[in-house]
Amino acid sequence: MEDQKDTQPQSLIDQIKEYIELQIKIAKLKAIDGSSGALASAIVGITLAILVIFLVMFASTALGFYLADVLQSFWAGFGCVAGLYLILVLILLLSSKAIKASIADKMINKIIND
Repeated sequence: MEDQKDTQPQSLIDQIKEYIELQIKIAKLKAIDGSSGALASAIVGITLAILVIFLVMFASTALGFYLADVLQSFWAGFGCVAGLYLILVLILLLSSKAIKASIADKMINKIIND
């Protein structure tokens, strides 16, 4: 009977150790899963950003040439495109706090929910 009492506490300690080890492994796997999802999202986001930059660049050039043809002046055509970008920059500067908050919220939700 004494042998049974001696093995029970040791068995319980072994089970607790195994449980803790499993919880640590689960936490590591969850961290890996979350970080790999965030990395994949970042790669997709960067790729999309590069494509959007090219799209905007070529569309701006085409618009500049079109306006230059309509206005009969390269300076006026490309100046209008530059003015359009100046207006966009001013809008972004005035609403930068709201944009930063929105982006931060989306990033946090993406990391937590995925």
